[in-house]
Amino acid sequence: MSTLRYDVTTGDWVAFSSVRAARPDGFKRGNEVHATVPPALDPACPFCPGNEALTPEQTEVEPDPLDPSRWSVRIFANKFPVLEPKGSTLRHMSGPLFREMDGYGRHELVVESPDHARSLSEQSVDHVQRLLTVLHRRSRALSREGSLEVVQIFKNHGSSAGSSMLHPHFQILATPIVPRQIRIKYQMAAEYYQITGSSVYQDLCRAELEAGTRVVCQNSEFVAFAPFAARSPYETWLVPLRVAPTFEMADPSTLTGLSEILIDVLSRMRRALGNPPYNLIVNSAPRRHTDEPDFVWHIEIVPRLATAAGFELGTGMAINSVLPEAAAETLRSA
Repeated sequence: MSTLRYDVTTGDWVAFSSVRAARPDGFKRGNEVHATVPPALDPACPFCPGNEALTPEQTEVEPDPLDPSRWSVRIFANKFPVLEPKGSTLRHMSGPLFREMDGYGRHELVVESPDHARSLSEQSVDHVQRLLTVLHRRSRALSREGSLEVVQIFKNHGSSAGSSMLHPHFQILATPIVPRQIRIKYQMAAEYYQITGSSVYQDLCRAELEAGTRVVCQNSEFVAFAPFAARSPYETWLVPLRVAPTFEMADPSTLTGLSEILIDVLSRMRRALGNPPYNLIVNSAPRRHTDEPDFVWHIEIVPRLATAAGFELGTGMAINSVLPEAAAETLRSA
């Protein structure tokens, strides 16, 4: 069983899961982009159609609208989970400063499409909307479990971004604790609201639209911009104009606009940066604060173009070699 251990020096929890070491590796080491275009169907890939028996039983499936006998999106438990749906959330001490608990939670894989090689930026708006609808529905189901505090949706694109499988997929990791970074983000938003009476994310969105220099693109539902204090080159945020504290509380009617701007931003990155590895993170408020107006859910897309070195690891302070104004201009021009 996996384990969660509390670090008294940082106030954060660390997950230990030895089964993760057995994950398959679908990439060639040292080659982020394959020399040849991958096939649309890989007989050896457990995520491809026909290999469903190689994965755990599916939790949810979205049929292909053109052929209901086929699937378009699948969700199933991660075969190599960080957290597992068994065990207890009770903390216990194994020494005067050593607090730990069972690695309880959920870790699920969301296979984006049957196509082994088609990236998210190359999908149709209809398909991406279908995928987002499945993610929205699943996050709502997990958020109703009282023992889970955070439902974290994310995507790792490319081996340098942490993906071990070439077939495009999202992951959902639901935790019984609120990780420190999420606590800090929420606390900053709550403090800002107490001082100003408004949401920092709504004010930031208005300020970025007014400034204009860091806006990449926008539509009637979302705005995409390079944040003023971006921690990584070409980091881009997608912020909704119709606010909600969590992704699962977002109005389903906004998912079409989200699909359009997500494809738009990822396509710009692909053209400007040459299909970079990236992490996509869906940020939401912790479950206990979903009835408060402080936080606004949003998406961060972080291309992995630089490696954190000694100073960054030692201080937690980022060093960014590309000003966000320059990054936004490059993406606008792409």
